[in-house]
Amino acid sequence: MAKEKAPETDAPPPTEKTRRKLSIKKVLILACLGLVLAGGGLVAYILVVDEPQIGNEAQASQGALASRVTMPMEPFLVNLADRESRRYLKLKVELEVDNEGTVKELEKSLPRIRDALILLLSGKTYLDLSSFEGKQQLKEEIKQKVTVLPGGRKVSDVFFTEFVAQ
Repeated sequence: MAKEKAPETDAPPPTEKTRRKLSIKKVLILACLGLVLAGGGLVAYILVVDEPQIGNEAQASQGALASRVTMPMEPFLVNLADRESRRYLKLKVELEVDNEGTVKELEKSLPRIRDALILLLSGKTYLDLSSFEGKQQLKEEIKQKVTVLPGGRKVSDVFFTEFVAQ
């Protein structure tokens, strides 16, 4: 019997040139992938692990802010002073004070505080309260009304936690 020949294929055998092209492509792809992974790891390290150093002044101000306490008040629901239509305001306020002792001191004056704020709020119109500037002005007026009352001088800020005007 005759020796059988191996079947011939249409593709030529790989040359050294095509092997180099494939290996260069692989190296470039791996290098790019490595750079992307290294960059991602660096970004993750910066965001998660590396915390900025805080100066003594910043630490002191953070400590002062952390010791502040807010005193929540019951919501206010008042009719506004609009003459052309009936409108009302629902407002929930929190007062920021220095410590818990101040909160207890202000709680003794709570009826006076609520009375002063109800009178202040019911004298406002919808147009007075509809703008950002009007809300900021209302905050300042509330702070002024509270500071004249006993224990009110220790109120450092006023926060609106709910504000509905209709």
